[in-house]
Amino acid sequence: MMPTFAKLRPLLLAASLGALAVPSAYASDGASDTDLSQEKTLKLCLAYNGLSDASEKKRYLKELDRRAQLSVTDHDNLDTVNVEPGATACGMYMALGKPLQEEGRQLRPMVYKVVHVYPDHYYVTQSGLVMEKLERIEGELPPKLTEEKPRREGPPIQFNAPGGTH
Repeated sequence: MMPTFAKLRPLLLAASLGALAVPSAYASDGASDTDLSQEKTLKLCLAYNGLSDASEKKRYLKELDRRAQLSVTDHDNLDTVNVEPGATACGMYMALGKPLQEEGRQLRPMVYKVVHVYPDHYYVTQSGLVMEKLERIEGELPPKLTEEKPRREGPPIQFNAPGGTH
């Protein structure tokens, strides 16, 4: 025997009200009206450096951790405003802000190398991780994105195929 709609109606109503009462995992903690889950990751990383309110910084940090954008090195260096190899590009932007200049190049599919120019250092990132930290010295050029390949010489001895003439 099939239950009638009248008998199922209280169950459906309770189920729908229960679904409305469950809080969203991405809901704001009430600190601000803006929903950080809708923002682009790069924008969050760059905006963090300009924040002065500790609760706002905590919200941004929580959202970036939820997105798995920060390494342990980033968490250790955020308070010291120090960026070392092993940090992520997002952590570098959070600690130092927007660079003076950036230049990047695709080395192979899904692998990008970027040189970020800051007032005191050059930071070289590859695929989103800081690989090198180089001091800026007046008169010296920034690191190259790719090394020039030397012209290759032929082998010193030429051999013919087996059975051929010398």
